[in-house]
Amino acid sequence: MSMDIFIIECPECGVKNRIKTYSADRIPVCAKCRTPLVDEDKNEAHSRYSENLKNFYNLPDMNARDPE
Repeated sequence: MSMDIFIIECPECGVKNRIKTYSADRIPVCAKCRTPLVDEDKNEAHSRYSENLKNFYNLPDMNARDPE
């Protein structure tokens, strides 16, 4: 599984930050000025979304897709 990297521009200083993962208990901050890059609600929502994608990715293939 490839790891997505997100680029989030800091609302305070404009530096573009690379974010590899989201965690519900850690809000990403700007590497330069330490300003939070997202609010708590957005961080929690994206964290849950990423976790659900990981869980979905690990489901066994049931050969339900027919190419024809």
